Amino acid sequence: MSNLKHLLLFCLLAFVPVSNADVWAEREALSNIRSELAALEVLVMSAKARSNSNERTQFEYETLLADLRKIQAGIAHHLTVPMEPVIPSAIDALSESYTEHQ
Repeated sequence: MSNLKHLLLFCLLAFVPVSNADVWAEREALSNIRSELAALEVLVMSAKARSNSNERTQFEYETLLADLRKIQAGIAHHLTVPMEPVIPSAIDALSESYTEHQ
């Protein structure tokens, strides 16, 4: 019986660091995503600068940038306060259309 207790204790202790490692791996991945979104924002600004404002159909760059910033802010918030419960009414919806027809 004593061996079974030791085995159970060993198994429990063996899995604790794995769950902590997963939390840090997730945080690192989210931080990387945030960095990639910042780089993507630069690309969007570059595309906006090259766009033709005389075209009949315009891409809504400002809407896209606002959505990218919302996602970045959500990730930043999670990284600073990871245990805060999500309140559905506090989540900003992303835009559904990035094209405007004139």
